[in-house]
Amino acid sequence: MKFFAHLVLSLIMVGPGFLYSQPLNYTLSEDSTVNVHASNRRVYNTVRTASKPKIDGILDDGCWQNDGVWAGNFIQQAPNQAAAPSQKTEVKILYDNDNLYMAIKCYDAEPGGIRPLLGRRDDYSNGDIAGIALDTYHDKQTAFEFNLTAAGQKVDLQHLGAFQWDTNWDAVWDGKTHVSDTMWTAEMQVPFNQLRFSDEREQVWGMHVWRFISRLGEEDQWKLIPIDAPAMVYIFGELKGIRDIPKKHHFEMMPYAALRYISGNTGDKFFGAGLDGKVALSSNFTLDYTVFPDFGQVEADPSVLNLTSYEVFYQEKRPFFLEGNAILDYGIGSDILFYSRRIGHAPALSPALTAGQTMTLPSSTGIVNALKVTGKSKNGFSLGLVNSMTQQDFAEINDAGSTTKFGVEPFTNYFVARAKKDMNQGNTVIGGMFTSVLRKLNTQQYKDNLPSESYTGGADLLHNWRNRKYYVDVKTFFSGLSGSPEAMTNLQLSPIHLYQRVDASHLSVDESATHLSGWGGEVSGGKQSGKFRAIGNLSWRSQGLDLNDIGYLREADIITQRVLLKYFVNESQSILRSYLLTLEQRHDWSFGGENIFDLVEHTGQFKFNNLWQLNTDLAHSFNKIDTRQLRGGPSLRIDPHSLAGFFVTTDPTKALSGGLGLERLWSDNGTSHATTYQLNFKINFSNRFTVTSDTYFQMLTDNNQFVPSSGLNIAGKIERHTLYTTLRAEFFVTPELSLQYYGSPYSSIGKFDKIYRVADPHAKDPEKKYAQLEYSGSDENFQYYKEVDGSPTIWAIEYPDFNFQEFRSNFVLRWEYRPGSTLFFVWSYNRSNYENRYNPSVIDSFGNIEKAKANNALILKLSYWFSL
Repeated sequence: MKFFAHLVLSLIMVGPGFLYSQPLNYTLSEDSTVNVHASNRRVYNTVRTASKPKIDGILDDGCWQNDGVWAGNFIQQAPNQAAAPSQKTEVKILYDNDNLYMAIKCYDAEPGGIRPLLGRRDDYSNGDIAGIALDTYHDKQTAFEFNLTAAGQKVDLQHLGAFQWDTNWDAVWDGKTHVSDTMWTAEMQVPFNQLRFSDEREQVWGMHVWRFISRLGEEDQWKLIPIDAPAMVYIFGELKGIRDIPKKHHFEMMPYAALRYISGNTGDKFFGAGLDGKVALSSNFTLDYTVFPDFGQVEADPSVLNLTSYEVFYQEKRPFFLEGNAILDYGIGSDILFYSRRIGHAPALSPALTAGQTMTLPSSTGIVNALKVTGKSKNGFSLGLVNSMTQQDFAEINDAGSTTKFGVEPFTNYFVARAKKDMNQGNTVIGGMFTSVLRKLNTQQYKDNLPSESYTGGADLLHNWRNRKYYVDVKTFFSGLSGSPEAMTNLQLSPIHLYQRVDASHLSVDESATHLSGWGGEVSGGKQSGKFRAIGNLSWRSQGLDLNDIGYLREADIITQRVLLKYFVNESQSILRSYLLTLEQRHDWSFGGENIFDLVEHTGQFKFNNLWQLNTDLAHSFNKIDTRQLRGGPSLRIDPHSLAGFFVTTDPTKALSGGLGLERLWSDNGTSHATTYQLNFKINFSNRFTVTSDTYFQMLTDNNQFVPSSGLNIAGKIERHTLYTTLRAEFFVTPELSLQYYGSPYSSIGKFDKIYRVADPHAKDPEKKYAQLEYSGSDENFQYYKEVDGSPTIWAIEYPDFNFQEFRSNFVLRWEYRPGSTLFFVWSYNRSNYENRYNPSVIDSFGNIEKAKANNALILKLSYWFSL
């Protein structure tokens, strides 16, 4: 709290600087040469061309020879900031009524050292790369960036401010490269209809041009963006000269058709067809739409065997919800107001089957349509809207030849709105967000289990001052849900809330409630540039807060305070190229005043001149009271523990590179411990063929693992081993035609050495906290345990030991046969098996995965993009 008092005092002392922006006079670096180059105002003046170039990467067209000027005088950003580049770079930009044409000459005195590696679109790790970013709104916060690797692969993205990017944005543009004996060249054609800009006769845009020389780890820039800057777009140079661009009435359509075969009882259809598209509502606002979307080509989620009460968070991978989603971001730590995976999720309900019954259940909820409006006006107003409808879905139950339907997901409408307004030349941003989920609950099982209405919203303020050296960020949010008393009671008892906790006097279950509401917020701020940085944070989520109908909330009833200190040195010192040291302090408590967590953590990141890197981690947590471990029983004290680990990676520019890590966790009293090993490697067999792998192995002993039983106060000491690996093999015929394979076998085994009754959940001494139980027999479904002291109480426990194996894989042929139009062939092959028995060897379990039942999916999908 002292930190925030100092922060408020600082805001008062800043005075007019809080309200009015200052001209860019960069003074944040301790190197005066860096400050001079960062403050230097560079301007490129483009000209209109009457000769359209052929986009082939060979800059022999008349326009490149005769029109406009080549601009050079690049400067090095890394590793030697503000030094002269090791190689020369030049850029030229031209335009006509429809397109922007950009060319970059990347000279190289050692052409054999150029690394033209083919890889996935938007992957920065594929050798040499060069590109141009355009702040078309000239808001000094956001920008569109277009890059090409030396092999010709596209990397396009949106800048979101403060060194944040959205690589999921994929525009429809053309780009080619060519490697010669003195340089490599990049040639790009970007249609104006793929950009968003104000409707003015003469455009003035921010511009950034850069080049990365892979073998040297060197980045050169047309206008220097210091590494220790708090953000980058506000330091861009300028692009001038674009005039009299005709207004575009842009309309894109991309119909698709898909054939699929899926083994097993999934209920998925054999044939699918739908439509995606865009409509330019104005020069800077776009409507995206999709009707009956298909996401069959999307890679499978990683395998996880979750023994906690917390929901696993999965990354969004579906193109419609990824592209342009940045405007809809409203994050508060690990929680977010809009978690797009909620739309089209797995059905919420599942019928209980009796002996002899089988069930066909859809793997995901069918999406009928989705609409998305995104854009930003010339006066800095940003808007993002999403509306999506999902259909009512049923499970089909087969019983001795007769079939009945059971509703598993009601018809639902999802709505999201996000608005922001930039002021003070982008130094101040105010915004708000609102979401709603409306369900048509036309059966009793829906009414008993699901809210009929859910609303969330919030307001936020971000302010930067002193050339963005300091900042303060404030967010608030709320939620309100309505439904039947049964549905609201189930919600109160869910792991997010646990109102039934016996030792929480500030919580109580209201079985007559038809409404649940809550609120939260976050205040953060501090110094975000220079060698030394300090950031403080205070966040809270009240007992009734629930974002999970359309957002993601890990837990309610928590207040968290953090302080993060950083020390970053970006200059060569002996064998080091740069290093970063951090120190974090965290303190959590509940709304009932319980101190539930304390953490002190130190990390280090060391980059060496030979391009190797070392990451280190030291942490100690204490005063941890887990309010959710016993699933509604009393909160449980977790033994204080420490962690130490490292991860070292080799030079990524070599044909063979990799990393090795070790992490060790141990409790102060020695009852719990874990050792984790991680190994990864990448092999470039050629410029077209790459294999990567990441392997994880953990040996865990946890003395506080919850055990499902006939009570809520049973825990045990588990010995768990987990092994999984991911393997990717990618072969590129061209940047547009590729064969990609992803395979991930996963195995986890667990055995309980001891079973306890929790006697005193808050005791620090394990002997007082737990009363060990002894085994007294079993039957087909349960093991039975009794008190050692002869108490007549018998505890029935479902067999707690487990042996879990899973294998997920995708083979994808992807061909972008024309810009924006794609042919996919996908073969998904999955196996999964869970047994309530223990296999003493995780290696054996790993090897026996082939005995699990196999599921195959074959999908052929063709989409065709065209524009009107």
